[in-house]
Amino acid sequence: MPRTAQPQADRLGVWLTTVDSDVLRDRSAADRALVALAGHGFTRVALPLYTGGALTWPLAPERNRFGVPLDPALPAPDHVAQLLRRLGRQGLVRVGWLEFGLMAPAAAPWLKDRQDLLLRDRQGSTLWSESPGLDRVWLNPAQPEVQSFLEDLVVEACTSLPLELIQLDDHLGYPSRFGYDDTSLRLWRATPEGAADPLPAPDAPAWLRWRADQVTALLTRLRAAMQRRCPAVKLSVAPNPREFSYRSYLADWASWVRLGLVDEVVVQIYRWDPKALAAELADTSLALARERLPLRIGLLAGLKRQPKSAEQLRQELALVRQQGFSGIDLFFFESVRPLLPLEP
Repeated sequence: MPRTAQPQADRLGVWLTTVDSDVLRDRSAADRALVALAGHGFTRVALPLYTGGALTWPLAPERNRFGVPLDPALPAPDHVAQLLRRLGRQGLVRVGWLEFGLMAPAAAPWLKDRQDLLLRDRQGSTLWSESPGLDRVWLNPAQPEVQSFLEDLVVEACTSLPLELIQLDDHLGYPSRFGYDDTSLRLWRATPEGAADPLPAPDAPAWLRWRADQVTALLTRLRAAMQRRCPAVKLSVAPNPREFSYRSYLADWASWVRLGLVDEVVVQIYRWDPKALAAELADTSLALARERLPLRIGLLAGLKRQPKSAEQLRQELALVRQQGFSGIDLFFFESVRPLLPLEP
């Protein structure tokens, strides 16, 4: 039976990052962050556990089938675990964020002899440019080794770290220009739709649906593993708005909600124009989702080279609060910090 998310007093969260931030690199920066979080109304924090092609906590070797390295910039292997324990003592909800999902750096040494696990576009390339100078590749969710890899990450995180939630985002899916590798095409062509259209256009409706279903099957496996191994830890997803998430990243979160695969959704609505934010907040997909589970809104607090003013962010916070969502999460801590306090 679907449950209705009841409006509550605002619960404010924030993402910590390993980019443009020293919180996960420096103990004194972590100390300053804890003080700021405690004094300015934050109730939850998301920490990256897998990002940049590296881990931020030491994964047990038997769970690390690809040999993904520990981030060498951490001040100590147990820095994240210590930080999580301290956040818990402050009463903050702790979210373990597996940011990279199926994405990996193109030059990751642990992928050197595993090119058969990668997705390809119609030209046969595995490369995807996230931004100038940041070349990425994408692991294929149809590959059993990839499925086991992500399951191992999720299970180890939720059983070895003090967490209330595990969070995945659009990187659990992959850009819809991909899927033309031998493995994916062989599986597709074994279906009636694939036999009729063996090399579909990236935006062909049946091809979009089939690939999105592969991602959903992976999430189903992750959910089942968590229910077996760490049933008290909730599963969160932080995708983009529904249509973009589905068509651009094959992350069909509306179906994930309908199927009961997730415990909450944090929709990332990163806009610079408050009118655009208001239009997104009116999307019917949000109303439908919040009838079934807690639905939070992710807001962009600014970027290092493109900051937002405190006045603009406060205006955005007010827009979201008027709608009575379950909470608001801000991306990211270092862009929020100069704007504190956010309350008038």
